[in-house]
Amino acid sequence: MKRVTPFILYENGNITVENRYGRLTLALPPQPSFFFCKSTGRLFGFIAGGDCTVSGKKEDVSNTGQWQVTTEDNGTLLLTREETSAVWQKKVFCLRVTDRDFSWYHQLSGEGDLEDVRYFRSCFQGREYGFAGNFDEVYSAAPNFREQQYFHPCAKVVISSGNDSTPVTGLHALASVPHVMGLHDRRDRTQLGVAVFARPGEYLWDEMLWNPDVLIPPSDYDGDLSRAGGFAITYYGKKHISGSWTSPVLVFTFPGNVEETLSTALKYAYRQKLLPRPRKHKNASWWQEPVYCMWDDQTALAFKSEIDYHRVPDACPGDYATEYWAERWLDKLAENRIKPGIIILDDKWQKSKVSAEPDPEKWPDLRGWIDRCHQRGIRVFLWNLAWHNEDIPQDEAITRDGETVAGDVTDPRYEKRLREMIYRYFSPDPGCLNADGVKIDGLMALPVGRGLKNHGSIWGLELQKRYLQIVYSEAKKAKPDVCISTFTANPYLDEFSDMLRLADMFTYRLTTEESMFRRYSVFKATNPHVLIDTDSQMNYNLDPDYLHALETGAQLGIPTIYNAEFLRRNRYFFAADYRTLTEKEYRKIAEIFDGYRKKIKKR
Repeated sequence: MKRVTPFILYENGNITVENRYGRLTLALPPQPSFFFCKSTGRLFGFIAGGDCTVSGKKEDVSNTGQWQVTTEDNGTLLLTREETSAVWQKKVFCLRVTDRDFSWYHQLSGEGDLEDVRYFRSCFQGREYGFAGNFDEVYSAAPNFREQQYFHPCAKVVISSGNDSTPVTGLHALASVPHVMGLHDRRDRTQLGVAVFARPGEYLWDEMLWNPDVLIPPSDYDGDLSRAGGFAITYYGKKHISGSWTSPVLVFTFPGNVEETLSTALKYAYRQKLLPRPRKHKNASWWQEPVYCMWDDQTALAFKSEIDYHRVPDACPGDYATEYWAERWLDKLAENRIKPGIIILDDKWQKSKVSAEPDPEKWPDLRGWIDRCHQRGIRVFLWNLAWHNEDIPQDEAITRDGETVAGDVTDPRYEKRLREMIYRYFSPDPGCLNADGVKIDGLMALPVGRGLKNHGSIWGLELQKRYLQIVYSEAKKAKPDVCISTFTANPYLDEFSDMLRLADMFTYRLTTEESMFRRYSVFKATNPHVLIDTDSQMNYNLDPDYLHALETGAQLGIPTIYNAEFLRRNRYFFAADYRTLTEKEYRKIAEIFDGYRKKIKKR
């Protein structure tokens, strides 16, 4: 498309700004501004401003100045408008227009603990104003376990740096997905993309919202509260401002189709140096080997035919994270001509989640067993839980209202504890385990929300990054070719993952393949150079031909099985299928592994 330098018109007291994708007519609040999206023909109306609320104070704008326009050297237009706020000594709402996007942000001066930053939702002279448009769906770039990408405009839609368990949004399926949404109409192929980014070091907010809570109800009918629209990012009082501060930027982007919404937003962030561009990783050849993880065999034994999690199972899955069962399952696979190159020892192999000490009753000599696996040509991954509150010393903890939430990686004492544990996982030194990789779980439990305290006052994506920096650097110090496996889908964290897992395949469908495709497409946008572990398929798949999903996995990335002997396929409201694998199924798995190895050998 031909480059169109943004230009500006003045008419009837309003300002019209246009670039190649859209036309924006700006009015002074409380009058609505209007944006016309050229690709869809859709019109959006909103207040060109937003509240920046602080703890214990109510934000209200009593007056607004005129729009001031500056043309920068590269042709970019900068428009600013000063507001008189009940909270801030000085508050300026800013708009930057290039030939390809419109970006919005706030400049604040004053002091306070920031609750949230709102875009196109503002209280002006005692009345609240919002955002609406000719669209019927809000799109979320973050996959969830409901496999729902589109939400009604009257819903609240959340993308959290930790997780969101509200029924309308559903639990996130991948961790730390960029905060990217879209405003879409089912008659259109394209949509208006909307994303929030910040300078490195400033990714401190917890979540991005569509349709934040109304502060000044317009009527006595609660149903009217869902019609306000607009966007917000939440800090919950954990961001203290003293002096001048510039907010993260919210940008309108214009993807060529819905599937390009995430990648188009990321390209904007790369151009503006708000995110680092992912780089090619130096991979050890063995990282691509097929994987066997013990977890589904463990849960099959523990739950057998039981699918009601309110009932006491036959045993705890962790009871089977033992040397006996690991050896039995590797032998069972070998008997059926299946040789994984990697085995993952899952939950409860260790004595404590804050220690590298194996459970001695389960692993009398874990180091010796790992060394014997190496002699068989099999690498060993250890399961690790990122954010938990088990055995965390109170004075080394992130707390919520005084209660332990997780280990505080911003506290030097807990950092030392974590580094010592990770080093012992991987070092070949005497007294260490000499393992080869780590499956990091629990990343979606990143502490978010109100009432939290930690040593360094680091939150949001920055806290996730701090944890991964510690684990990654210490692991590589112990063993340079150690493989770090996560399920974080964000360029900001790209350098700390050697392998990405598609994660748990909860689905309302009978098969898992659509979940695989959706999450794979997210990873290809956020972390295009990292190996993909296609993770557990069988447990979530009710299709009689469930091994077809393993074939698909071998096409997308590394084929992974979680079942060496016992097959338990279940979902709520269906009878569980519990049995042992058949000879036919073993042959099929061996065939898929063999075909995959031939494929990677040709590369």
